[in-house]
Amino acid sequence: MTTEYLPHPADLVGLAVTWVVAIILLPAGAAFAGPRMPPEVQIVAGWGALCLLLTAWGVLVPLSLAVPAAAFLLLALSVLASRDRRPSSAAWSTLGRLTLLTLPLWLVMAPIQPSQPDTWLNLLPNAVYLVDWGRLPTALLPPSHSYLPAAPYNTQFLSYMGGLIWPDYPAAGMSLINVLLLLAAALLVARALFMPSFTADAVPPWGAMAGGAVLVILLNPGFVPRFHLSAYGETALAVTAAMAAWLLVATQGEITTGRRSQGEVPAVALIFAAMVNTKQSGIGLVVTSAGAALLASWLETGRQPRSMLRLVGMAILPSLGLYALWRYHVSLAGVDELKPLPLAQWNWVELPAILTSVGEAIADKVVYFSGAAAALAAWPVLLLRQGWTPTTRLLTYHAALLALYNGFLLLTYIALFPSEMSIEAHSFFRYNTHLSLVLSLCLALAARDLGVGRWLIGRRAQAVGYLALAATLLAPLGYAYRLRFDLDMPQPLVRNLANNVKPFLADGDRLALLLPGDNDSVTTMISGVLTETAPRRRGLDLLRRSTADAATLDEAARLGYRLALISCVPEGWEDLPANQAVLLHYDANRWHPLAAWPYPQAAERRWQQILSWGPLCRRS
Repeated sequence: MTTEYLPHPADLVGLAVTWVVAIILLPAGAAFAGPRMPPEVQIVAGWGALCLLLTAWGVLVPLSLAVPAAAFLLLALSVLASRDRRPSSAAWSTLGRLTLLTLPLWLVMAPIQPSQPDTWLNLLPNAVYLVDWGRLPTALLPPSHSYLPAAPYNTQFLSYMGGLIWPDYPAAGMSLINVLLLLAAALLVARALFMPSFTADAVPPWGAMAGGAVLVILLNPGFVPRFHLSAYGETALAVTAAMAAWLLVATQGEITTGRRSQGEVPAVALIFAAMVNTKQSGIGLVVTSAGAALLASWLETGRQPRSMLRLVGMAILPSLGLYALWRYHVSLAGVDELKPLPLAQWNWVELPAILTSVGEAIADKVVYFSGAAAALAAWPVLLLRQGWTPTTRLLTYHAALLALYNGFLLLTYIALFPSEMSIEAHSFFRYNTHLSLVLSLCLALAARDLGVGRWLIGRRAQAVGYLALAATLLAPLGYAYRLRFDLDMPQPLVRNLANNVKPFLADGDRLALLLPGDNDSVTTMISGVLTETAPRRRGLDLLRRSTADAATLDEAARLGYRLALISCVPEGWEDLPANQAVLLHYDANRWHPLAAWPYPQAAERRWQQILSWGPLCRRS
């Protein structure tokens, strides 16, 4: 199993493609957000511009997305020729330094494979659909195998850019893009903590960069590898929330002190555009982020300055337009998304149970929510001690955002989720991690201003910098077991089973999947590995059954399936090997075994409950 941690040549190709995507986004972001913005902001702003372009084209123009993607690439290249708009040499130096510093993390993550239920249900199928067809799925186009083909596509647009370079990119690329976004947030934190000027003209020191990486990953109270390094949208929302927060707080400071604006509004507008269609909940984070900025400004001045209201309105307008355009697309596409409940079915009566489950989630995730409580406690202390500073403005913003966003989450439990999911406050902690990088930055700034900054000078600062460098270089190796959650059992068994079957399949084949006791989780992963990971078997017709007996095989034969995979042969079934996976072929009116694969007696990693165990011959 240890060889699974080592990158192969194809993994290094995926790594290189990720870096190329970053290189494309950087000048594009500089073109729209301005060359004075630091490179981490330019990258995310470039992503926002890409989302605006590809969404508008995909919804309004019935031609391949490769056309606007090529135009975006040409724009990025043309910016490099413009002395007034291209990224500064310091921006390129910063990215180069960060890449070298985090190379161990990149190499550990390079072999990452698709993992987690939502990845197989809709995130990866949606990304692969873009690469295969170059269109947003509709009922009139080739069918999508996604559970939610009308879910937002902003993160998939990034993997699509990589897929145009290397078609096999999305499988690992969606995770690698999240690594890129996390490291962009690390630069933001380093700059906010250690740099007097928030521009692209200065390169953060090595130790500052390392400190930023440690704070957004190792010391981030909300960091969970299977959320933030999988294909999930949690990282994208957390990163965009943190960048929008810091830029909005900077804007607030400029307005109240009468200083000249550094041009944050275009950057915030593009960051909101990236945020809004990352997930269906993105609109809630955009609106509550704007609301938090207005509340923080009002609390500082005792009134709502027209200039702040005007700037926030300008910043939010493109994302609202993008959201409206996407709603128009969904209304006509004829494919599924998560839909709100009819008003009469809203879960108002479940509110006490929802609040009880929220309380249980808070008690269960005591580290994260204790951090949030600490940030709230530090707010009045620092406000009384320092007055209004960038730190106290951010703490005020965080307090407002925490209240507003959790109010939005309660609304989704009432209006969107089925009753049973609402009662359990489905994924309450995971959704709160959308604010985790704002929280991490708040805690770091508060600790600095409460006295750590005065203590951390001279040799102490040097020692901490060296420690951060060592942690950044060595922690990915020691932490690889946790970072590579895709190797948690029983995922490797399912992946190996599907890969063992691939040599017996050709594109368009019909295969019956007989997985006794499955809750559809193993079937979904096998289907994804077969059709969406290299070497792909396209256009398969898969019959899904959660039983494995003679009657089910007869049904498959009657329906015209000539291949059947039994994931776990029951005891005493003719001459088939019990408790093994068997591939059968139907010929001459009977089923013949083609191959059999025993399961290992012991697993190197603890089994997780993310997949059903029964289909893999394991009961407990």
